[in-house]
Amino acid sequence: MTEGYTKISNLMGCQDTCAIYRRFRRLNSLNLLYLQAELTHLEEELEILAKRDAADPERQFHARDWWSLAHNNDEGDEGYDEEAAEQWEKVLEVREKLEQYNDTLLKQAKIARLGAPAPQDVNFLREWWRRPRMGYFPLVGADRHSYSEEYDRDLVAVKARSAPDLFTRWFNDGLVSRWHGYFGRKVKDQTELGIGHGIYEYSDAWLAGAARIIATVVASLLPTCSVVLQYFIRDDLVKLYLIVLASAVFALALAAMTNARMVEVFAATSAYAAVNVVFLTNTVVEIAG
Repeated sequence: MTEGYTKISNLMGCQDTCAIYRRFRRLNSLNLLYLQAELTHLEEELEILAKRDAADPERQFHARDWWSLAHNNDEGDEGYDEEAAEQWEKVLEVREKLEQYNDTLLKQAKIARLGAPAPQDVNFLREWWRRPRMGYFPLVGADRHSYSEEYDRDLVAVKARSAPDLFTRWFNDGLVSRWHGYFGRKVKDQTELGIGHGIYEYSDAWLAGAARIIATVVASLLPTCSVVLQYFIRDDLVKLYLIVLASAVFALALAAMTNARMVEVFAATSAYAAVNVVFLTNTVVEIAG
């Protein structure tokens, strides 16, 4: 029976989307600020040394000749000038600290680009953490609170669950959870991954396919529904209101169910409205005739 960190790593190893950790935003920012402060002081010290050497007749070429700046006699050798070596030693110190600063800054930028975990994955991890037949509070140290609500904005997922559009996100986060609560757990078998009891797994491919089917059905119904409704409505003013409403619903569906750009939404909505207007015009002509 595994316990503690091993139990948590088993879960995260089986479920990539549960590999959730803290970003430590505050500590990373604090570390960068300290490195920045160190470099600022080193920069000032280097400028002071450079000005001092520029005013010395024997070291005035340091600003224009790297060789004379960097190649002084070693300490202990005859003719060794400690002051003459100070500027190059400071340059080397700055170089080392600057490399550390740049490396830390780039790593922090990469961490910042990592996606936040999906709400359902965070909720699952917390449920697993406290349920007796699952994690059941596997840690007892200070890090036992790492996944509490106060750190919601500080969490990062190694493999963040991504949804191509708002509808897919709502489908995965809301509809599937409700469906599982009412029906899914009654007909679906529990997963056997050795990470706890009462865990059910739904394939991402299956969820994406189901969402795509629903979106396809909606896409086929929207254009025809407005036309059918116009057929049964005799009042032209009501038909115009219907076209306005149907166009708004169509644009909303495009924005929610696709990742179309704004210009594409405008173009598709205009074409949709034009089709409805043509149908309305033909209907009026036929009635008049």
